[in-house]
Amino acid sequence: MTIDLTQVLIAVIGGTFAVINAVFAIWLQGHMKDRAAAATLATAVSNSLGAIQQAATTGVTLSKPTVALPAAVSPQVAIGVQYVLDHAGDEATRLGITPEAIASKIDAKLGLQTIAQATPTVVVAAPVEVKS
Repeated sequence: MTIDLTQVLIAVIGGTFAVINAVFAIWLQGHMKDRAAAATLATAVSNSLGAIQQAATTGVTLSKPTVALPAAVSPQVAIGVQYVLDHAGDEATRLGITPEAIASKIDAKLGLQTIAQATPTVVVAAPVEVKS
């Protein structure tokens, strides 16, 4: 079973280029006295970063990067892992959480749900006083 990492990498690329652009703009404001020239240079650099980001995104989209999950992972868990990566992939990457770890957590949650459904509910009746 494989998981598609395309959306995760596209988000990482977007975040990286946004940070680079912001850092450059701050640096430029502190190092140039001519504001008009600084604005022109900032726009040109921002546009070039956009072009590089677009090329990187296209490259990732065309290469379709994937990661293989262990054979023991069920198709249902793999779908869950893909969902997590699509919706929280940036956070998982930033925290170093691997797709295998996500699969393990999902599997554990499914196990807890199975146990909860299999455990019978015990009802204890309180004694009732009978008047004759």
